[in-house]
Amino acid sequence: MLMNDILSIILNYFKHYIIDFDVYVIADTQERTKYLYPSEYPHADESEFFSREEFAEIASAIFYDIGYVRVFYSEMEFIEYFIQNKLCPKQFVVYNFARDGQANGKKSLIPAFCDLMNIRYTGSNAFVISLLRNKDIYTMLLGLNKISVPKSMVYKVHENPNHIITELINEKVIVKNIHESASIGLSTQNVFEITEDASQELENICAQMHCNELLIQEFIDGPEFEVLVIQFRGVYYSLMPVEIVFPDSHTYIDSEISNSYQYQFKIANTEIAPALCKAAEKAATIMRIKDYARFDFRMKNGVPYLFDIAGTPYTIHHSSIAYLFTQYYHLPYESIYKVVVACMLSNYDLDT
Repeated sequence: MLMNDILSIILNYFKHYIIDFDVYVIADTQERTKYLYPSEYPHADESEFFSREEFAEIASAIFYDIGYVRVFYSEMEFIEYFIQNKLCPKQFVVYNFARDGQANGKKSLIPAFCDLMNIRYTGSNAFVISLLRNKDIYTMLLGLNKISVPKSMVYKVHENPNHIITELINEKVIVKNIHESASIGLSTQNVFEITEDASQELENICAQMHCNELLIQEFIDGPEFEVLVIQFRGVYYSLMPVEIVFPDSHTYIDSEISNSYQYQFKIANTEIAPALCKAAEKAATIMRIKDYARFDFRMKNGVPYLFDIAGTPYTIHHSSIAYLFTQYYHLPYESIYKVVVACMLSNYDLDT
């Protein structure tokens, strides 16, 4: 089925669905989230949160699509509101953007609470969304299932890295936080060639990134692509891949480039799109994603290497998903949220 056709079917499904519920948006934002709960628990890096302008883009689109929308600026605000007001789960759905906290599995709180209370919500369940954050584990899992992934090893602070040096000697690597967004904490120091004296370099990066373990990953030196996979009525569909256009002299997105939007997008070449789509759909099936997720690849010698997965990908105006919908499919920006909500409703309807 052509992707234009499946999007038309999904949007038509949304159009004829009886919207007799409100949408509760849970989104961590700069200035608001830490203000609500300044010291109760450790918060995520501010770059993980939406800016005022970013959230305005998202919220206005969801208001336009649904009409009745309530916003919660932290996970705890929503949970407390639900318990205190003894809400009926049938009267609303949750559009989940929540990503606060620092521990591994931090994105699982809202899905776990919603499943406990029988609340419908967008995105994958607590187990899957946690798995999607741990690059080490899902990279091993996907590799065992014949999906091409970069060679990856874990380095723990103060440990002897000889096994890593032996395995990756003279190879170019990229060093990442294991369970945060791919670009968080990345700088030019995070991409280098492994040599016999790499031990001190790894210690320095641990200190710089304020973490006790790192993912040492083979650097795939090739073009980068993002592929959105949606799940409608239980079936996975990959949309047209989007290539990331790096600023001059750069070959990856670091924190500075990411936070200042110094990268652009273009639609992938039609010759390589099928391989990317096939790999993304296979990965979505293995990982059991619900509703939607974005799969990030680098291409080398015609082979797509999957290096990151976003379980709740950014859909702000400056995102590959917004670019795809508006520039390739020629759909209005707010149709992104209609598609996600329709996918969510269709997947829950399978269980009724």
